[in-house]
Amino acid sequence: MKQKQFPPQTGAYAVKVKSEQSTAPWQAFTVARAQISIGQDYHEGEKLAALSAWLAPRFESVDICVNDTLQRFSLMFDHDIARDAAFAMALHDGDTWLARNGALFTAPHVNLIRWNRWLEDSRFADTHAKIATLYQSNTEFHHAIDGNIQSLWERRLRLYPGRYEPARFLHFAELSRQYLLEEISAFSLMYTDKTAIDVYPGTTIFAALVFQGRAVDGAPAGLGNGHFCRVDFSRNKILQPANIDIAPNDAARRT
Repeated sequence: MKQKQFPPQTGAYAVKVKSEQSTAPWQAFTVARAQISIGQDYHEGEKLAALSAWLAPRFESVDICVNDTLQRFSLMFDHDIARDAAFAMALHDGDTWLARNGALFTAPHVNLIRWNRWLEDSRFADTHAKIATLYQSNTEFHHAIDGNIQSLWERRLRLYPGRYEPARFLHFAELSRQYLLEEISAFSLMYTDKTAIDVYPGTTIFAALVFQGRAVDGAPAGLGNGHFCRVDFSRNKILQPANIDIAPNDAARRT
């Protein structure tokens, strides 16, 4: 079968698929979801433009998941603020992200979906209750959640020693647990509604791996149906000047 040809990547960055860190080949899907983490540099500017240009011709339908109000749990910890204030801040961050970047996603087959879409879904409360019960009753799931929280805490202790102090771990763990249980609940609904590949430039999305390909007693039906594709960005070689001499050390740095 002849391989389908796609437009060349002509922006400042090119998208590179990290197949060894993905759980499925993106070519097997007609629908993609791009999970947007507001505040990350790879979801802004030229990198975001590169991702948009890569997605649009490769899939029949693309959901751009603007996961803004999910971040209220992180904002509560980082700014030491109440839930309502954090929710309002996260919603505002989503508004400003869309104001900056919404023009990248105007193609008819591209859909913008904000996090509140899942919180307001009639199925969410029941799904979230099942996930919370599963955390209490399923040892594997419980350990996976707690292990994810612990590894995230240790990484942030190294990166932000002044802000992430050991005395605040219990508060961090509780908010992180709420974050993960809500994230997994919403992803269960996503997986139920559409068979799609979740495309993300960061580390593997926890909710895309937990119970992947398995039916687990007590878990929502869609939870095991996640598929993940990790992508990264590299400076686009098409834009590098031609016919100039590059010193060996410079050439090594550019590869």
